Amino acid sequence: MDLSGIPDCNIDRTFISTFYFPHKPTRTRKIVRTYRNPIHLAREYKRMIDNGQVKNQSALAKLIGISRVRVTQILNLLKLDSRIIRKVEKLGDPLKERIIKDS
Repeated sequence: MDLSGIPDCNIDRTFISTFYFPHKPTRTRKIVRTYRNPIHLAREYKRMIDNGQVKNQSALAKLIGISRVRVTQILNLLKLDSRIIRKVEKLGDPLKERIIKDS
């Protein structure tokens, strides 16, 4: 009688596995991200368009590598009430130099 198709035929064929884990798991370094002040970023984008460094918002988006919609959203921050803009500006900009250099 062939028992190969019956599930109970492998009961006597068990094995033991041993796994060893390090005592302390290694931790990966946490990446600390630095974000620009959005008002400073918006002013930089506006300056680039006004100075003719880029033709329009679409060209700026391609240069930076973000969507045109995101460029529009950032530039629309300059339409906020001037009191809000001043308060956000007072927070400062964590980066000391421009991200987008003249080419």
